[in-house]
Amino acid sequence: MRLTFLLTTGVLALGACGTTPGPDGDSPVDGSGGTAGGTGAGGNAVGGSSTGGSSTGGVSAGGTSSGGATAGGTSSGGATAGGTSSGGSADDGEVDVLVFSRTVEYRHASIEDGVAALQTLADQRGWALSATEDAAMFAADTLAAFDVVVFLSTTGDVLDAAQQTAFEDFIRSGKGYVGVHAASDTEYDWPWYGELVGAYFSAHPDIQQASVLVEDTEHPATVGLGSPWIRTDEWYGFDQNPRGAVSVLLTVDESSYDAGEGSLGDDHPIAWYHEYDGGRSFYTALGHTPESYIEPSFLDHLAGGIEWATGSP
Repeated sequence: MRLTFLLTTGVLALGACGTTPGPDGDSPVDGSGGTAGGTGAGGNAVGGSSTGGSSTGGVSAGGTSSGGATAGGTSSGGATAGGTSSGGSADDGEVDVLVFSRTVEYRHASIEDGVAALQTLADQRGWALSATEDAAMFAADTLAAFDVVVFLSTTGDVLDAAQQTAFEDFIRSGKGYVGVHAASDTEYDWPWYGELVGAYFSAHPDIQQASVLVEDTEHPATVGLGSPWIRTDEWYGFDQNPRGAVSVLLTVDESSYDAGEGSLGDDHPIAWYHEYDGGRSFYTALGHTPESYIEPSFLDHLAGGIEWATGSP
């Protein structure tokens, strides 16, 4: 397993951007998506510290970094600060995963927990994993090193036109996309991305417990899950029901919670997959809460989706 944090001045430098309160009081947001002045368990923080140590301007929690400061870790791979190359090659036989968690609008407090959980999954499953909030990573030569890109609760317009084109070409080359939770609250003005995801977020009620129904028990993202799967999350509604354009894995039973403006009625898909424009796409709307990222069933669901998107058996 090779784990790389890509530390960039735009994301992690002290004083690089002013901070504004996140919507709903979740967490501060800076213009590049970094968390300001806080701590992260295994994640990135601006001017803060993380499990495993601290550093000025940015941290990596007991992991690996290339071309940047590391707290309690080592330098490995070929990644450089600024995100111009990645810590691995898609030709080396292992699964190479890029986790992208830039936020332009609402920032979920669980992002750092998600990055830490994906680090653990990479260790357990033998992936090479790199984590970044630097959109400059979306260049053809950089993306070529990866098998799959995970959009971890991204929000807003996170890529410019050239970066969008590079990502489209990445998918068309047969690579994979995984969207987690607010990945559907991203790039509303990029129709190709909306089709890749399958639907855009529209509304959600308060966090509450609900019953999740498993439709496909054979897919790697759902194998072993009991049905109903009772769990607590923020239950997204969407601008359209994606069924028919995607293969639905999970639905949420609206009779088990108050869906409010996020209602889709009797058929409410909440996780799905499809092949799109030459590549593979897996999306799960689960994963709002920090607690999700220590929940074994959710982590198995997420890991299975990532491995399916890479084309792994």
